[in-house]
Amino acid sequence: MAAVMRAAVLARLRDRVAVTRVFESAAEKGTVPFLTLREWSESDWGTKDRAGRELRIGVAVRDAGESGARAAALAADAEAALLSLPGLPGWRVVTAVPVRNALLSESAERWSALVDVRVRIMAED
Repeated sequence: MAAVMRAAVLARLRDRVAVTRVFESAAEKGTVPFLTLREWSESDWGTKDRAGRELRIGVAVRDAGESGARAAALAADAEAALLSLPGLPGWRVVTAVPVRNALLSESAERWSALVDVRVRIMAED
């Protein structure tokens, strides 16, 4: 299930966020703006009679420019994409909530925006 969900997240980001590329792991080089899937954790969120998972998904937006306005806008798009994830076959999204959306100045005219979302899914009958 984790691999299928990860693929769904990557596809959603690639479809909904206007960047040059979405990397699955840390990218040293890329043409800005680009996204990197930063963190991924998965834990049990089931009940006695139904399987459930809690996912923590982290995304980084990398950009360049005088201001971080574009990076912040792309981070908002990434957050919206993650908050509207569809269910997977046999699973439904119960909740999706933002955890963090932060804009950071890496150096002169280099920006990072960090987005973290918590998604809880439950197995369907």
